[in-house]
Amino acid sequence: MQRPGRWLAVVGFFLWLIWKFSFSIEWLEFSIGFSLFVLVPLLLEEAVKDSRENRADHWLWQCLVCLLPFSISGVLSLSMPSGWEAAAWGLIWFIYTLSVAVGGVWRFRLRQGARVEELSIDAGFLYLAFAGLFLFFSRLPVKNFGSFSPREWIVLALFFHGVVFLLAVITGFFGRYRKEMAVKPKKQVDRPYRFLVITVLVSPVIGFFSLLYGTEAIILSVVIFSFLLVWMCLWWFWLSVEFKPWVQTALILTSFMGFSIVGSALWKGLSIGRLSSVGMLATIPPYGFFSALLFSWLIVFAWRGVNKPRRILPESD
Repeated sequence: MQRPGRWLAVVGFFLWLIWKFSFSIEWLEFSIGFSLFVLVPLLLEEAVKDSRENRADHWLWQCLVCLLPFSISGVLSLSMPSGWEAAAWGLIWFIYTLSVAVGGVWRFRLRQGARVEELSIDAGFLYLAFAGLFLFFSRLPVKNFGSFSPREWIVLALFFHGVVFLLAVITGFFGRYRKEMAVKPKKQVDRPYRFLVITVLVSPVIGFFSLLYGTEAIILSVVIFSFLLVWMCLWWFWLSVEFKPWVQTALILTSFMGFSIVGSALWKGLSIGRLSSVGMLATIPPYGFFSALLFSWLIVFAWRGVNKPRRILPESD
């Protein structure tokens, strides 16, 4: 099959709707299901592109082809109250995300750390494994596992499935385009992009640990993440004129949605006195669900449509 990710996403979308009508699913779980059924196959396919590139890409391609049963296990876990059965289904999804993370680490080792845009994609695969781990933790029949309740773990699972994984991989796609348009020797990507990658990869770590270290750390994480999203959207809005009309439209809409998400989340967080990126995400459904859904779909739709060939020859960034 030439484009398995696209077909898996189409089938997954209908299964996602059937799942909603068949079970009593809340907004957070429903949002995670969209990532499992639609975003993961689309992003995996675009990241790998060709299973013949090397053994690591072949491994990831096989992970992509085998995705659907594992996605179903993940949503089955979300369909049940926390308990050992739900945890068992969640463990299956976590094992799958671990296999994707292994492919990312394998790619990194084959390149010996070179190519910053590919590093961002590999980090996205690693963050996906953390997302699967958080989902598994949320399904355990334990009132408070670690420092978080099951509901807080499920919010973290959503944050890492639908935001952290997505932005890391999309930033890698953006970098593939940047290096293709660069005029520097060896087509190296520029410094602003490298700084963007650092921010994308570090901000989830800061956001996670901010939940453990008080209000000041939480405010810092919210400021960093808001700055990151606004900067990306402004950059894409400025570059959108370089693309074909439908990609241009998708990027412009993505930018507006990004501004809307940041503005509404900050307003809601300040109005309820809980300035937390995770807390705000949990407190703004259904608006948060629809805005995040539209933002994530548009951003994937746009960057899958941009010509961004991968660097084949060994280079150092």
